[in-house]
Amino acid sequence: MPVLITYATSRGSTKEVADRIASRLHAVGFAVDCRPVDHVFSVENYSAVIIGSPIYHQKWLLDAQKFVDVEAVGLRMKPVWAFSLGMVGKPGWRRARAIKKETSRIEDVLIQKVPKVRDHRLFGGKDDGSSVSTPLRGLYRCLGGSFGDMRDWTAIDSWTSLIAKELHADGL
Repeated sequence: MPVLITYATSRGSTKEVADRIASRLHAVGFAVDCRPVDHVFSVENYSAVIIGSPIYHQKWLLDAQKFVDVEAVGLRMKPVWAFSLGMVGKPGWRRARAIKKETSRIEDVLIQKVPKVRDHRLFGGKDDGSSVSTPLRGLYRCLGGSFGDMRDWTAIDSWTSLIAKELHADGL
């Protein structure tokens, strides 16, 4: 059975990360199916699931939240990994504190619904800031945030390699 890589996205950045994960898993011999959460009708025919979403207001997109709610029973019976794209910025205590809070909120919700999520990673996202008002952009920058493509492809690739090792160890 293939590995499902599913995602919610608002501007395409999370799709690009999901496609990268799918490509790397396929390259090491796994059958993969990469699709948006609203195009997955059941997780029954998959051996494992990787789900991702951007974070807005310290929550996953509604489509991703609904997917986890609807598929919670099926997800509990499979190896599941999750990733989020979110807050990025200059290193410092403010950023570290905000990232810790954001990560723990996402993980708390996930673990309530799918207690055996093997791992959740928060990666930097991609945002040019064009959808944010000028005053909010300024405030965000004052708090240590920055705009642009902050995705760390090396970290994403390393995480994917860890998943592949676990899948091989499980005999999938």
